[in-house]
Amino acid sequence: MREHLERVAVVLDEVMGETAATGVMTPWQHVDWLRLHADLLDRLGAAAGAGSAVSGRGELVRDRAERMADRLNRVPSVEAGPADGRPVDDLLEHRTVSGDLHGFRGDPPPER
Repeated sequence: MREHLERVAVVLDEVMGETAATGVMTPWQHVDWLRLHADLLDRLGAAAGAGSAVSGRGELVRDRAERMADRLNRVPSVEAGPADGRPVDDLLEHRTVSGDLHGFRGDPPPER
């Protein structure tokens, strides 16, 4: 069952990412979309159990939604980006949209 839930999570990431990439949503709709994505991943992670590839991915997407909401509210960020200079949000969106999910499976955080 765990493998099936992990496959469902990959498809969910692809569909949610493709929809977000269409650009038809307002910024606040995008924040809500990311929050929905995070909630669905949390449910899949809970069903798959601790230590699965799905567990913890919802939190990463939720963090992105909250950073985006902070930017929309003009709250200054206290986070610096990764060493390569790309914003954290760009890396997460790229991984989500491209289906490159290895970053969600326990990779160490980028060096700052």
